[in-house]
Amino acid sequence: MGYGFAVMFVSALINFIVSRKLYKVARATDSIALEADALHLKADVFTSLGVAVGLLLIWITGFHWLDPVVAIMVAIFILRESFILLKTAFYPLVDTALTTEEVMKITDSIKKYSVNFHHLRTRKAGNYKFVDFHLELQEDTHIKDAHDLCDRIEAEIKDRIPNVEITIHVETLASK
Repeated sequence: MGYGFAVMFVSALINFIVSRKLYKVARATDSIALEADALHLKADVFTSLGVAVGLLLIWITGFHWLDPVVAIMVAIFILRESFILLKTAFYPLVDTALTTEEVMKITDSIKKYSVNFHHLRTRKAGNYKFVDFHLELQEDTHIKDAHDLCDRIEAEIKDRIPNVEITIHVETLASK
């Protein structure tokens, strides 16, 4: 039993280290596949720890009925983690708006150029982000100036938000 405990503990430790590294990479790359794999390894950590603790408790107490109790607790944990994994994997399949923080970065980037805009829409699919909005410019704005302004706004947003595609619809306002 001592060897079984040691093997399960070492297995849990290795999976814990790999899981933490996978979580970091998943967050850095915004990868749902890596996050799911990290979550799977996290479940393995708790499974290994559950088995190790169960073996240790049986070895110390001699109560063999602890084995199914620990197994049920581990099974409940696996079900919980499976639900979280399902939710995490399913969520990116549906387009969602960007976070409030990201929208604030976008609006700040546009406002920096003292221009009006409306119909700002954002969405995220996987690790790709999409932004579109209508930019209001004076009727007498030269096409090159409008294009250059759009390029500057796009560059500003792309500097602040990774993996973003931007569509700007330029509208003219009648001179007053």
